[in-house]
Amino acid sequence: EKEVGGENEGFWLSHQVRNNKKTAILAVMDESSRKEKKGKEKKDTSKLFFVYRPNTGQQVKQETLAELKKKYTKVSSEECEEHWNKQYDSSAKTCSHAFWKGNCKNRSVGMECEVGLRRKTYNVLTGSVLSVWTKVESVLTNDGQKKGQHAKMQVVRMRLDEGRRIVGTLIPGSAIDQLIKTMGQGAEEAEETIH
Repeated sequence: EKEVGGENEGFWLSHQVRNNKKTAILAVMDESSRKEKKGKEKKDTSKLFFVYRPNTGQQVKQETLAELKKKYTKVSSEECEEHWNKQYDSSAKTCSHAFWKGNCKNRSVGMECEVGLRRKTYNVLTGSVLSVWTKVESVLTNDGQKKGQHAKMQVVRMRLDEGRRIVGTLIPGSAIDQLIKTMGQGAEEAEETIH
């Protein structure tokens, strides 16, 4: 096990307890925060840290030391291990809502919830989609799970495991069946030839 340098780097546990659990994080100081200006001691508000969570990895937003101290307590890796492992193990199949609150509104009504999961499924529609754009948009607008939230189609670029890159439209899992049904209508008469 590699120890992280710096007195404020390492594992932290939240002050807040939810569902008898504390949030575990790993904080690593940003290299640019290490460089102190000559004769000046860095303040807690100017030191920036990368935050890593057991379920979602590195967070986009960096935290200042002051923010860390406000929400968390610095602990040893041994003190943090049980909390970290519980979050990590749970995040394979259990959303954050169920982990932290004991239940998830979406799951309780039979819908999928991937919030806070380590691995997520992305459905991407690729290929020649301009000719069916309005059909896809209409399915996403009427997607019952998100009440039209996906009406604006999100175009994504992804790199697959084998290294191939694709560009396509993100399709929520709740809209897949309806999209397949809609795309299948009239497909018997029309056949596309690709040269």
